Parts: sequence; structure tokens; C-alpha cells
Amino acid sequence: MNRLRLLSRNLPLCLALAAFSTACEKKPMDKNDPMAQAFAKPEHADLDIGKIEAVPEEKPVEVAHTWAAAIKEQVKLAEADLQTCRNEYLVPFQFEKMRRRNVEFVNITEMDEVCMDGSPEKKKRGPLKILRNLAQEHIGKNAQLDRFIASGMEQLEFFRVFSFMTKKVGAPEIQLVTDLAKSTSDRVRAVGMDVDKAAGIIAEWPDGTLPDDDPTVVAKVLDAAAFKTQVVDNYGWLIDDFLNAYDRFANKSWEGYDMPKMTALRTWVAIPRKRLQQDRARLATVTADAKQKAEFEGFFAAVDASLKAIEAGYDRYEKTPKDERGPKDPNRGNVEKTQKAAQKLLAAWRSPAK
Repeated sequence: MNRLRLLSRNLPLCLALAAFSTACEKKPMDKNDPMAQAFAKPEHADLDIGKIEAVPEEKPVEVAHTWAAAIKEQVKLAEADLQTCRNEYLVPFQFEKMRRRNVEFVNITEMDEVCMDGSPEKKKRGPLKILRNLAQEHIGKNAQLDRFIASGMEQLEFFRVFSFMTKKVGAPEIQLVTDLAKSTSDRVRAVGMDVDKAAGIIAEWPDGTLPDDDPTVVAKVLDAAAFKTQVVDNYGWLIDDFLNAYDRFANKSWEGYDMPKMTALRTWVAIPRKRLQQDRARLATVTADAKQKAEFEGFFAAVDASLKAIEAGYDRYEKTPKDERGPKDPNRGNVEKTQKAAQKLLAAWRSPAK
């Protein structure tokens, strides 16, 4: 009886719940209903969304352990500083302010570090140290490398004078100081084009490029024509500039506040000196007749005579006091004469009779 009474009391509620349940099961939800849109199951789940692809492990860059690869790296480092020196310090240099004894617009210590000396504190070698090493160890091994070394040394020598002038703004003849700073700056920028050109060619070397004194290169048999071409390429650009180099580094380089630039001149001479040593030995393996070999020996003798003429002037600019030198260099005439003799032989090889 108690159960029947309880059922009769709750019957309306049960019927209502049953009706609601039935309605929920049978009546589909309107697709336009916001609630339907919120809880609707997506038609297709893109399982690739958010998927992270495996990153392939990077392989270390392999650096070729060859002579050419090592030289390219050294040239790249030196040329970067030499170029920065010109572009960031010399090109925007304010000479008018310098004439008013004001060089506060430039950090001279920083300039010298970039342009020449480097910084031990920053553990950074400067171009001077790199070029000295190249000159001591690698001259005569490649014509373009020889050009880079010679031009780089010239930029350093002229920059040294320029830098010295920026420290002499207290000198009484400020006009002369400023004019010399301007002329040396101009030369640095001009020779910088040769620096960049040679560096650009070297940067394109294959890593397997061999130096000219490598045994496999020396052992390669050359005929007279091939050897002449090689000689013209290796010596011509130097010989053509012997007299001008003697003038700008020595003869006309010491007046006023200027000074001789003997490191550059000695480098200019050391390159063909090394070449002569190598090529005289190599001539024995060149396939040439006695007349052709005599022609080569005559050329080597002419180059040697020209180098000796330049070397004869060293003492005048390295040992003789400035006030005892006199206005005329007695050695210059011999430099010019011997240069012409070497150039005459080169001219015939450059334009062979057809």
C-alpha cells in the first residue's frame, strides 16, 4: 500500500521526465542554434595541425685544411679591416675641423686598432700583423697574393703617416700637417682599390689551389712560351711601377712632416727577389733551346740590376739624417735606367711578333 501511494504521488513527475527524455532523443537540434554550433562535432579533424617536423641535425661546416683555404681566411680578415678603415674613418674625415686643430670627431685609438694595430685586449689581430706574416711566409707563391701583400703594405704605410698627423694638431704649421694628412688619406683610398681587387680574386680560389713553389707545380713541364706568359704575369706589374714606387716610398716621401715608407718599398723589392730565386732554378726544367734560355737569363739579370739600384738607395733614407740628404737623390737615375732595360725585354714578350 505504501509503495502504491508513493508511486501515485510521483507519477506526474515521472511522466514529465519521461516525456522530456523522449523529446530529447527524437527531436534533432536546429543547426542554426548557437548551442548546436558550439557543441557540433567537426566533420573532419586535421590531425597534422600543430605537428612539429623533426629538424635535421646540422652538419658542421667542413673547412678545407689546405694552403689556399688558410690564405683566403687571412686575406679576408685583413681586407675587412683595411676596407673598414677607409670607409669609416678616412672617407668621412673632417679636414676642415683638423685645420682648426679639432680632431675630437674621431676616436684615434679605435681608428689605429682597426686600421693597423689590432687590440690584444679584444684578442683581435690587426691587418699589420696579418700582412707581416703573409710577407714573411708567402711572397712569391701567387701573383694575386703578391699584389694583395704589396698593396696592403702600402695602405698601412700611408695610413701610418696619416695617423701621425692626426696626433700633431698642436704643431705650429697646422696647414702643412693637414695637407699631408689629406694627401696620405687620398693615397690610402686609391691603393685600397688594388687591395680590394686582389682580395676579391683570392676569395674565388678553389680550396685546392696550390702555391707556385709547391713541388707538384714546380715539376710541371713548361715550354718557353708558357714560361714567358708566367714571367710576364708575375713580374710585369712590379717592374712597371719600380720608379714610381721608389719615388712615393723614398725619393719624394720625406719632405716636411712626411717620412720614408721603407717597409712598403722593401716589400716591393722582396717579391721579385723571391721570384728570381725560384725562376732561375726552374729554368733548368723549361723545355727551351739555348737561345731562349739565354733570353730568360738576360731578363732575370735585368730585373736583378733594377732591384739592386733600388736597394742602393736604402741607406739614404734609413741611415742618413734628414738634414744631410740634400734635395736630389743621386740614385734615382740608375733606378730609372735599369727599369727601362727590364721593361724593354718585357715589351717584346707582351707583344710577340706575329
